[in-house]
Amino acid sequence: MSMKAYKITDIKGYCCFATIVFAETRNQAKYIAIHTDSFHDYEYTEIRAVRIPKLDKYYRGLSEMDWENDQDRIAMVKDGNFTCSYEYYEPEECNRCSAREWCDRYEVAE
Repeated sequence: MSMKAYKITDIKGYCCFATIVFAETRNQAKYIAIHTDSFHDYEYTEIRAVRIPKLDKYYRGLSEMDWENDQDRIAMVKDGNFTCSYEYYEPEECNRCSAREWCDRYEVAE
């Protein structure tokens, strides 16, 4: 089996963040996610894993994409439709963001 990209969110929509993990199955993705920094406080039943096939090509041997890595951030914004949450949105940071060219929120900030 090949590694597939899954977007992980909380099932009730309470948190304003998400992550991308790579796994062979949806259940495996949820298991990986509860061991990440983003979702370590969540139970398996409290998170959702949704396939994002466009991100499959970015698998490079790591189980999770890293928002702080410029290449991962560009991929997540360009092909995964990620943006910064409104809670953390700062126009000054947008001007320095590696993914601003593909970010819908950056266009609004200009």
